[in-house]
This record gives sequence, C-alpha cells and structure tokens, in this order.
Amino acid sequence: MKTFFKNNLYPCFALFFIYLLFLKNTLFKQCIINGSILFFENVFPSLFPMFIINDILMNYNFFYFIEKTFHKFFKKIFNFSPTASYVFIMSMFSGTPTNAYIISNLVKEKRLTKEDASVILSYSCFLNPLFLYNMLNAIFLDKRITIKIMIIHYSVNFLIALFFRKYPYEKKKDKQFKMDSFSLVLSKSLKRSADTLFLVLGTILFYFIICEGITIFFHSSIFNCFLNGILETTGGLAKLKFLNINFQLKQIFVCIFINFTGFSIHSQIKNITNEEKINFHYFFLARIVHALLSASIAMIIS
Repeated sequence: MKTFFKNNLYPCFALFFIYLLFLKNTLFKQCIINGSILFFENVFPSLFPMFIINDILMNYNFFYFIEKTFHKFFKKIFNFSPTASYVFIMSMFSGTPTNAYIISNLVKEKRLTKEDASVILSYSCFLNPLFLYNMLNAIFLDKRITIKIMIIHYSVNFLIALFFRKYPYEKKKDKQFKMDSFSLVLSKSLKRSADTLFLVLGTILFYFIICEGITIFFHSSIFNCFLNGILETTGGLAKLKFLNINFQLKQIFVCIFINFTGFSIHSQIKNITNEEKINFHYFFLARIVHALLSASIAMIIS
C-alpha cells in the first residue's frame, strides 16, 4: 500500500498542481513573491546571523564556557548533559530551525550521539524570540498578550524537557577541539548557512503554494487561516492578523501555530538533520503535546 501511494498518488498530486499553476498562473506567481518577501523580511534576518555566530562560537570553544557557567544549574533541574545545556541555551536565543542546524553539526563533529540528538531536538524547539515578539505584537497590538504567549511557549518546552529528565545521556570525554583560523571558519559557515537558508526558503515557498492551491477550493476564511498555520506558521500568523474572530480564539490559534510550528518547519528540520540520520519521532510527538498544552493554558488563563 505504501509503495502504491509513492508510485501513484504523489505523481498525480504533482501533476494536479502543475495544472493549477497554469490555470492560476498570476495567483501562484504572487504567492511565490509574497512568500519570498515574508522570508527575507522575517525569517532570513533572524536565522542568518545566528548560523554564523554559532559556528564562530563553536570554533572558539564557547561550548566549554556554557558548560562551566550554566551546566550545573541545568543538570540539577533537567539532568541535562553538557551538550544538551549548550543546545538548549543557544536554541532559546536563536530559535528553530537553528537548533536543528546546531544539533546536526554537533553530531557531524562527534560531540553528540544520534540517540541523544533526537531527544534534545524534541525539547529545544523555540521560535526565534525577536521574530515571535514582532509577529505577535502585529497580531494583538498588546505587549501584555505578546509576553504572556511567549512565556507559555517557553514554559511548555521546559515541561517537555522535564519529561526527559531520566533519559541517560551518553557521557563524552571533555576535550577541546582544534580551532580553525577565523577566515576559514567564516568561509565554511557562509557556505553551510547559504545551503541551509536556500533549503528553508524552498520549503517555505513549497508550503505557500500548497496552502494557496488548497484554499482555492475552500471559501471559509477561518478554515483557510487554520490550514495555513498548520502547514506554514509564518503565513498562518500573517493571515491571522487580519482575521475577524473572537479574541480568545485568536490566542488559541496563535498557540497552536507557534507551538506545533507547522509542517514547513518540520520539513526544514527533517531535511537539515537527514544527512546525520537523526530520529524525528520524538520531535513530532513533542510538537503535538506542545501545541495542545499551550492552547489549553491560553484558553484557561484568558
């Protein structure tokens, strides 16, 4: 049955969208332009600097500064390994899919096992705080609501991390790695960042087209917005800004969108970590729990 779907359903699906591209050429062309603008205005400025900064910090063994300064605290609360502490802290400030980029590099450099990587990936999924703050402020025009939703977003991830408290991380020997020259690490980082960012852009545009194709057949603005948010978070939040619905329902929608993170980000993370063969199972389950818990908390306190 699985082979049947691969051999028949996917090609039919692709041919159907080619038909739509010709039928609604202007609409899809504008969709691609809007998706690209959204990427370069909201996603690129938050991801690109963090990719470069992380590579530079890793090269100059910032990992060991984090371990000595913060690891005892995180070890006591979450029972993190030193590497888990590093990824968790960097992810809180840089967001996702930067966490996948960091984890993938750590596995590649043999500082992290694939098994540990799959667990750390599940609870280190934070949206970039600057991106999140700006998007939420644009939707609610109220800093108190924005801060409340951001606190929920971070707190539930902490709860997911606590769930894995008894997970036995593999112990790695504490050793320094040879540092490259600044020019070499910058050159490598720029190339690796460019490859990852083009992957992110392509994935976002793909899901933008999928959303646009599906919404041609449905005329409910609420359904279309929800579908967009489940498939592609940024596009869903952009549509939610102009959706005229109950204020509490709008907060619940936001919590579902940003904590499930959308299939677009799921695809980005799967693609980034695919080369290292990191298990995606824990991440997907954690995002469902993250979305449901966050939406429930938002409904109760609002």
